[in-house]
Amino acid sequence: MYDRGVRLQTDTKALVLSVLAHGPKHGYGIAKAIRELSDGALKLGEGQLYPALHALEEANWVTAQWDSNGDQSRRIYAITPAGQAELATRVKRWAAFAEGVAKVLPAMPPTPEMAS
Repeated sequence: MYDRGVRLQTDTKALVLSVLAHGPKHGYGIAKAIRELSDGALKLGEGQLYPALHALEEANWVTAQWDSNGDQSRRIYAITPAGQAELATRVKRWAAFAEGVAKVLPAMPPTPEMAS
């Protein structure tokens, strides 16, 4: 189970791109998908999500369009082909990082008997 005491800077942009690779979503839908897919381990607040979305839009990795549905207007975000390429790069980088961490942190810590 995820230990809330573990602090590791996540690649928020990669998480957002990954969710959008499955289809367009509004901000709350992106945050909800990340939370659900991570079994609650990752929770993005507005202070993390929207700056990442704006940066992704500036980089042309996502597009945003206003959707007026009834009384509410919200921005719907979609990944671009350049965003798909960036996601592939970030997934490779993350896999290499995770592999390195796994080499340092064994799945099962040594017991005192193993150390002697």
